[in-house]
Formats: sequence, structure tokens, C-alpha cells
Amino acid sequence: MDYQALNQHLAQLLSQFDLNQKVGGCSLVIFHQGKAVTQLAHGIANIDKTNQRITPWQPSTLSLNFSTGKGILVTLIHILVSQNLLAYDKTLASYWPAFAQNGKDSVTLRDILTHESGLFNIVSITEHAKDMLDWQLMLSNVEQMALNSPTNTHSSGNGSANKKQPVNQSTESSAASHADSSAAYSALVSGWVLGGLIEKVTQLPLQQAVEYYLLQPLNLVGQAYFGVPKDKVEQVAGQIRAKESQVKPLLTQDADSTLQFYQSLPFYPAWLTLSQSDTPLTTQAINALYFQPANINIEDYKSALVPIGSRQFNYYHPVTLQAKIPAANGVASAIALATVYAMLANRGIWQGKTLINSAVFKALSTIHNEQFDKIMPAVMAWRLGYHRVFSLFHDVSDAFGHMGYNGSMAWCDPSRALSVSFVHNYDVTMLGDDRQFILNETILDFFA
Repeated sequence: MDYQALNQHLAQLLSQFDLNQKVGGCSLVIFHQGKAVTQLAHGIANIDKTNQRITPWQPSTLSLNFSTGKGILVTLIHILVSQNLLAYDKTLASYWPAFAQNGKDSVTLRDILTHESGLFNIVSITEHAKDMLDWQLMLSNVEQMALNSPTNTHSSGNGSANKKQPVNQSTESSAASHADSSAAYSALVSGWVLGGLIEKVTQLPLQQAVEYYLLQPLNLVGQAYFGVPKDKVEQVAGQIRAKESQVKPLLTQDADSTLQFYQSLPFYPAWLTLSQSDTPLTTQAINALYFQPANINIEDYKSALVPIGSRQFNYYHPVTLQAKIPAANGVASAIALATVYAMLANRGIWQGKTLINSAVFKALSTIHNEQFDKIMPAVMAWRLGYHRVFSLFHDVSDAFGHMGYNGSMAWCDPSRALSVSFVHNYDVTMLGDDRQFILNETILDFFA
């Protein structure tokens, strides 16, 4: 394969990724057949205004990747299953007795990993987003948490899903909710559930468990964190805003240069055909080919992702980076993420070491749910903790991984012996950004 040609093409793409004048940068790493064949970076990781110093992106730059970090968390779970410290069909309460409260006594690890447990409502266990900074408080709240059922997918909702619910909701009501096993993505809550479980069974703090069972065998210590050490915080790529605001960007009109960039892509004609559009495709029009936000209930979405006070909650703040919010503030380099998924692309084996045995790998890579998710605006095809890879033009039936709220991503395809990671600090969200889709289609074109 002509990796040099691939890298030249990808480098050119990355150089055009400052879409609509968004300031920032990114890194992209690809492994094929166990070897790093792409290690690219573009743009600005940090600006030190005091010393007037700019730090460029590198493939090793630490990055806040939001839910992309779930891939590391659930991979650790599978390693623990391989070592017989956990079992998918045992109840969490069998490892963590206090978790059984309020009808959760029958919830299994499999239920959590497939997002079918009914444990998704972050609003029900927080008074304010800043509660998420307190690890022990959140573990206690999860112990007392009751199960929830999403509202009807296509209803407009009456707001009830987004109201603070009492943690002592009846066991009978909670158990009934658990019977509704449709997938409802646990965007935030799952991090404390899985992180707390890991600490219970390993008798180690979460970061130490990640390092001992996953990062050390892959020679990645110092490249992935759930809770960044204070002396490492300045190494994390910051979010460089054109304007000082904590509010996430609203939809903006695409610049002419952005529209021209889309039109230059080789798969643009196929996008145009699928969209049945007579006008140039905008960022939002392309995004709508992959996501269908009109099909979700906005109150369910908010209850899973938007605790009270979210507008004032800054995930890039040093205090937040040092906190343990495993479902949302995973920090890692593109190299680390791609290496973890390269191990998964090799079915759990890395450089002669078996981290995940064959039976566990078969289980983790099997699709468990192909319904339209009640929280995410798509069919996610949930495996055990991983979802499908988004491509419109390629067979990705064997591929799986996880994306983040900001459109970062990491995934593998064992059938192609391929792993990919893309991380960035652009001020965007996955519902208003197309970079991951452009990269997926481009990379899969090459490895078709």
C-alpha cells in the first residue's frame, strides 16, 4: 500500500480543517496491521498569551476527547472480564452491594455496556453540573439512583424527563422501567457506574487500574488519563475560542471556502445524490446524512447530557480536567487511542501479549441492539460499550469504536486490521461538524 500517498492526502485535508474560521487544530493516527502508518497533526494546541507562545499540535498531544474516552474505559472492563474479575451477566450489585438500591438489584454489566439499563438521567442525580467534580458524591448518587425510561421517541415531550427525580423512587416503578430494554445512551451516568465498578473489583483508584491493566501492557503510561495530574494540565490542548464564551456554538452560516472544500471531496457527488439537494451542501446538510436529530426527544437528550448549570461548566478548566468524570473527560493522545484500538483490531492481542481472550473479544464485538437510540440521533448498533463506525459508502459491519461530543473519534476494524483516532480542540459539537465523517470516508476509500 502507498501509505505516503495516503498521508499526503490526509495532511492536505487536515490543513483545510479550520472550517468556518474555527481556531484550533488536531491530530490523526492510523495503525494498519499493527504498525503506525499515519501520525499527522495540524494547527494550534495552546496559546500562552502571557508569554506570547504558541504550542503546535503533535500526534502525542494530550487532548480532551469527551466520550471518545469511553473506549478506554470499556476496554479496561473487557480486560477485567478476561481475567475473571468481572462477568457480563452478573449483577453489578454482586460486586457493589450498595448499587442494588431503588430497583437496580437485577442490572447486569451487560445492561450497562449495551446502554439498556435505564441509567441515563444525569439530571436526576445532580443538583448542578459542578456536582460532577466530586467523585465520591457521584458514586453515592449512583448507588441511590432510580431507573428511568425514555419518553416516546417521536413525541415532543412535556419536560418530565429533565426534572430532578427523587432518588427513593419506588422499587416497583424502577423495575418496570428496567423491563424497557431499548437502547438509551448513558452519556454521563455510565462513567460513574463503570468507574465505580472498576474500583470495587480491582481495589485500585480508577487511574491506577487503567495504568496497571491497560496502559502498562501497551507502553502508554502518561498518554491517557481519567483525572489529569496537576503538573500535566498545561500539556492538554486547550479550547481556543475566537470569542471568550463558555456557551457552545450555535449553527453558523458556512463560509464560501467551507462549501468549496466540501465540493472538492471525491465523495461529494454521492453525498449530493443521497441528499437529493439542488443546492450546495452545507455542514448541517452533510451532518444530517449521518445523524437524524429530529428523531430523538429533546427532553430525553437533555436529561442524559445536560445537567443544570451546564452553560457555566467548562470541561477545559484545570479543575475539571483533574476531576474523574470518566464518561466525559477522558484525556488521551491520538497515539494512545489508536494503539488501544490497534490491540482491538488484532482481536485483543498486542505484540505477543493477550489482553483480551478470544471468547471475550467475540462477545464485545457482537452487535446487541440495532434500534434507533433514544438519546443519540442514530442507530448506534451497540456492541458491549462500543458503537458502529459512521460511513455511508463502505462496509463497516466489523468496525466499532466510540466518538466524543466534540466530534473526536477512535475506532478499529479487525477485518481490515485497521485502527484510527482523530482528536482536536475545535470549538464544535458532533451535531454541527463533519470532520469525522470526511476522515472516515477518506480512510475507508484507501483501505477498501
